[in-house]
Amino acid sequence: MKMSLLAVIMLSMMLGGNRQLVAASSWDAALDGIDAVYDGLTAVQTLVKQESLEISALRKKNNDALSALNAKIRAIDQTTVTRLTQETEALQRKHAPLLEQYASLGKQVTAAKKRKDKKSADMLELKRNQLKPASTSASAEIKAKKEALSAAKKSKTAKAKVVKDALVPVQTLKKRITAENKSVAAARKHLSAADKRYKASVKRGDAIVAALELKTVYDQTKAIHASLTKVYEWERQIAQNVTLAAAKLP
Repeated sequence: MKMSLLAVIMLSMMLGGNRQLVAASSWDAALDGIDAVYDGLTAVQTLVKQESLEISALRKKNNDALSALNAKIRAIDQTTVTRLTQETEALQRKHAPLLEQYASLGKQVTAAKKRKDKKSADMLELKRNQLKPASTSASAEIKAKKEALSAAKKSKTAKAKVVKDALVPVQTLKKRITAENKSVAAARKHLSAADKRYKASVKRGDAIVAALELKTVYDQTKAIHASLTKVYEWERQIAQNVTLAAAKLP
């Protein structure tokens, strides 16, 4: 019958003074314990390897899907915004000479009036007023185009916000994954150290210490398995959120 590590300790207490008998019994029990732990450890290690592969594959799929979705978000109404931007800039270039001339004449009129040069002021005012209808029309045309551009940008932002809001939970899930990955890294560090001590104990023929260290390896592997189970579930939730967000694209 195999004995647990707790049974080894209880046996040591019961046998008390007979140290040789205690040592022999403890060693045998520890050996049985190693045999028992090995089966469970192998099973959990297999799970950890499988989960790691599945998480890596799902994470890559999620990252690719997120990248594609973000590109689509940026593309929302971008053709319209680009067209209106170009048209606005073209209008401004087209009417710039007229508007600059009109503005310049206005400044000259003001300067002439300050100098009390009525003749020059009237002449300049005549030129300015001649250009006023065209200048007013050009300014109105540019204003209308700018308003259309502003409206297009606001519409683009509003549509994008609907999709981005659906992705908000993804950031929370990613933070959880990052935190859990730190726990996995810490567990792997403890596992590695225990594994080295276990191998050293095997070389010394110290079954009792080897059993304790192997149990530590097993416990840390189980902790990694528990963390990876959480991480996989969160990655699965990310996939769901990305799908739901994509459905909100205009």
